[in-house]
Amino acid sequence: MASVTCPNCQTVAAEGTASCPGCGNALSGVAPTMSQAASAPVGSGAAPRPQIKFDLASIGRVDRLVGGGTLVLFIALFLPWFKVSFSFGSASASGLTAHGYLYITLIVSLFILGLVVAETLGLWKLPASSALSRDQILVIGTAINFVLVLLAFLLKPGGPGVGWDFGAFVALAAAVVAVFPLGWPIIQARRSK
Repeated sequence: MASVTCPNCQTVAAEGTASCPGCGNALSGVAPTMSQAASAPVGSGAAPRPQIKFDLASIGRVDRLVGGGTLVLFIALFLPWFKVSFSFGSASASGLTAHGYLYITLIVSLFILGLVVAETLGLWKLPASSALSRDQILVIGTAINFVLVLLAFLLKPGGPGVGWDFGAFVALAAAVVAVFPLGWPIIQARRSK
């Protein structure tokens, strides 16, 4: 925002102010100055910081589904996936405890969330010279997560009394929600050929 500095007492006033609020001097012929952030010297070496703004309306439907599904999947990895009932009680295991390869899903989920959040906040964009497009990267990541979660769901640990717990169902649903908006158009395009 532009402002005017009084030549008499150096008081800063808003642009368009007729007289100085400090000494009463007329400010009609004084040129406006820029704010400190905008008036930094060009060669000062200070790179401009990216503008961080979170605007939920700027996020598309596909990004909401991919990001939301991936976030729920990330949380579901820590929920109870399998339970064993004994005569004196029960025990449960999370997906990460029962299937160590789900740590790949954990890492891929963090990457997907980081990409979506960084682009949403305007902190980083995928370079145009990248070998893969943003949507291709998201399809690959969500497909990897879906396949690993489906395998973990189907490969239930063996033994008497072992059953699924709610975390497995939440994770499977979240993986489907994350992969569907990107994968379905690819499936439709292949069917129409």
